[in-house]
Amino acid sequence: MGIQPLDGDKDVVELHDGVVYLRWAPGAMVTAKDARAVMAKVRDLCSGRHRPMLVDMARMEGVEHRAGEIFAAPWPLTRTAIVGTSPVNRVIVSFYLARHSPVCPTRFFSSFADAMAWLGVAASHGHKPQTFLSVNDAMSDGTGDEALSTLDANAMLNALLRRLEEALAESQATANGMPTCGGGPKMQHPTDA
Repeated sequence: MGIQPLDGDKDVVELHDGVVYLRWAPGAMVTAKDARAVMAKVRDLCSGRHRPMLVDMARMEGVEHRAGEIFAAPWPLTRTAIVGTSPVNRVIVSFYLARHSPVCPTRFFSSFADAMAWLGVAASHGHKPQTFLSVNDAMSDGTGDEALSTLDANAMLNALLRRLEEALAESQATANGMPTCGGGPKMQHPTDA
């Protein structure tokens, strides 16, 4: 089993029983630099063999646009299962899949067991790598049914809302005075109400 922690402790890439595991740290905002580092570690661990990959994105904040482009490039992977525990995770993955065309089949799952079944790998606790077993979070029992705390969900939604507002402001600035849709009032954060 190989474990490759990346700079800044944003994530861990691990090869266990022929499956590549990628765990993003809570609150991680994945940049292009992070994506390139993950790709290099995956290539190193795969040693020229194509393997399935399980990505744990529970509680991560988001993925920058350029990082998504890098993730959509060819990897030594047969398929990628992305596991998240919130509607925010599902939205991030749906947006990524709609905007980019990953080279290998990629799907979102809300449970570890369903993701492992889709990858064609046994999903018993004995087959999960140590980093997935040792973290006490929504993935701890393999069902993915535990909900994030309201505080975590609100923080993620607020971060996404801020990023959406920034993207809208940037698109309006680059439109050079051309009308854009969404010219209505500024969105209000739930904490501002």
